[in-house]
Amino acid sequence: MSRLESERLQLWQRIVDDLSAIGKLRNCLAICDVSGSMDGIPLDVSVALGLLVSELSEEPWKGKLITFSTNPQLQLIKEIVFGPSTNFQKVFDKILEVAKAGNLSEDQMIKRLFVFSDMEFDQASINPWETDYEAICRKFKESGYASVPEIVFWNLRDSKATPVPSHQKGVALVSGFSKNILKVFLENGGELNPEDTMQKALAGEEYKTLVVVD
Repeated sequence: MSRLESERLQLWQRIVDDLSAIGKLRNCLAICDVSGSMDGIPLDVSVALGLLVSELSEEPWKGKLITFSTNPQLQLIKEIVFGPSTNFQKVFDKILEVAKAGNLSEDQMIKRLFVFSDMEFDQASINPWETDYEAICRKFKESGYASVPEIVFWNLRDSKATPVPSHQKGVALVSGFSKNILKVFLENGGELNPEDTMQKALAGEEYKTLVVVD
C-alpha cells in the first residue's frame, strides 16, 4: 500500500469514527444510483455515501448496499456492479423478494433507506397518476407489510425532480455532497418528513450566529 493510499484510509476511518461517536444506523440500507446519468462526481459521491452508510450500519446490513440501475442487486462492498439505466421500483421488488424468501416479519424489515441518486427514475407505474412512493406503498401492502421503510431521497445533481411532496410523512428530501447531513439521521429517532428534516438541519450550531435581514 502506498503512502497516499494509507493516508486516504486513515482519513476515511476518521470520518467513520467521528460519525459513529454520534450514533449508529439501525436496520438501515443504502441504495446507490450507478446508472449512466450519474456519470462524474455524482456517481463518485453516490458510492462514497453508500459506503459510509454501510460502515455506520449494524449487522446484518453492515458492509452491504443496493445498487440500482436496470437490475438492482444487494451487493457486498467488494462486488459493486454498474449499469446503464435507473429502475427505482425494481429496488423495492428486490427488497420484497428477499423478505419473502427469508419469511421476514414486520419488525425484521429494513426501517430506513438512503437513496443516493439524481432522482431521474424510470417510469414507476402503469398508472400515470401514481407516484413512485405511492407505488412502493402499494407493493408493500400487497405483500402483507403494513408499513413502508422510511426513505431518505438524497439528490446528488442539480435535478429539479421531487419524488414526493414536502409534507409527505415517512420521507426526507436532502441534497448536496456533505457527509455531515448524515448527522441529522444519526441523531433523529422520530418520524421523518421533508420539512422536519430541513428544520433540524438548520438548527445546527453553525447557523445560530446568522442574522436574518428582512
